[in-house]
Amino acid sequence: MQLIKTMLVSSAVMLVLAVTSCKKDDFPSRDTSGLKPTPPPPPPPTEVFVQIDNCDVADGWETVGTPQIVTTGQKEGKGYLTGKIATDNDFLQFIKKFPADIDTKATMFNGQLQFWFYVTDVTLLKIDGQIQFSSSKDPDKNRIGWGMDKIIPTLHNGWNPLKLNFSDGGITGDGGPDLKAMNFFKMFFWTTAKPTADQVFGLDDIRVVVIPPPPPIVIDNCDAVDAWETVGTPQVVTTGQKEGKGYISGKITAGNDFLQFIKTFPTNIDTKLNMSNGQLQFWFYVTDVSLLKVDGQIQFSSSKDPDKNRVGWGMDKIIPTLHNGWNQLTLNFADGGATGDGGPDLAAMNFFKMFFWTADKAAADQTFGLDGIVVQQRQ
Repeated sequence: MQLIKTMLVSSAVMLVLAVTSCKKDDFPSRDTSGLKPTPPPPPPPTEVFVQIDNCDVADGWETVGTPQIVTTGQKEGKGYLTGKIATDNDFLQFIKKFPADIDTKATMFNGQLQFWFYVTDVTLLKIDGQIQFSSSKDPDKNRIGWGMDKIIPTLHNGWNPLKLNFSDGGITGDGGPDLKAMNFFKMFFWTTAKPTADQVFGLDDIRVVVIPPPPPIVIDNCDAVDAWETVGTPQVVTTGQKEGKGYISGKITAGNDFLQFIKTFPTNIDTKLNMSNGQLQFWFYVTDVSLLKVDGQIQFSSSKDPDKNRVGWGMDKIIPTLHNGWNQLTLNFADGGATGDGGPDLAAMNFFKMFFWTADKAAADQTFGLDGIVVQQRQ
């Protein structure tokens, strides 16, 4: 009996020890770093768009013949607008004058006209015609237009999503459209011959979308003196920079009146931009603006040469806008002067130069700096 009691007590002790060993130790956290979990990535930006016409009703639309609304097979909403090139014809147009002006919320650099276009048989289309978007209720005034010769080769039978950048369109000589007051749409085209059967076409969901700009492309972050040339020895200053680890500094020393910053890049840089929508941007540091002569130039080239395949901006336009300290310069390619050899190849840029003078010999050293040289799409 005594043996049985001893065994029961021993079993109870072992059970308590087992349960205790399974219990999680409650130690204070050893992580004293204060770090927080990485937050989830932000959601993608919401598309900004303005509806021009949802094509759910035929009100105000003109075609060849009577415009119709089809209520099956549409791309959005309750229906789509349809028109026909009948067997005895070879031409069709869609026209609408909007009763009220429409503010697209876009610019010529970030706006895109989008809509769905339905085609029965693409092979029958003549490579001709145009899409026109105007603010004068007129197809030939205050208009941006896109040739169908560029669009038709991209089409297939059925529904096609058309995405037409404003920057790719041609504008009328009166300055183009007022994008805050658009009121006219026209699309017209032909078949190569009169078809043997009716050809059905359709429009749906006409809107203007504001396209966010791509991220800037870094030309030089000015964090190292590699390949930079100035008058004297270029330096990298590691305090007071506008971005990164430092900025390129040069001096007009006492008794002198000239400075330049030059860099030939080892590899060509594709800016992904054109002369219409491109922009050179960088930070420029000046000690005393009042001492500068209104002269000099900023040059950006694709020939490793300041006088060939270049776009340039005169310092006579820039210096009056400066103040002492850091200045962010934003230079539109379209505002610069291009060389007569066709200007730069913006897909292969490789040279930067900036030069200027003081009006008189400097009485004391004058410090200048460059930082964060990028190209970006105009906003």
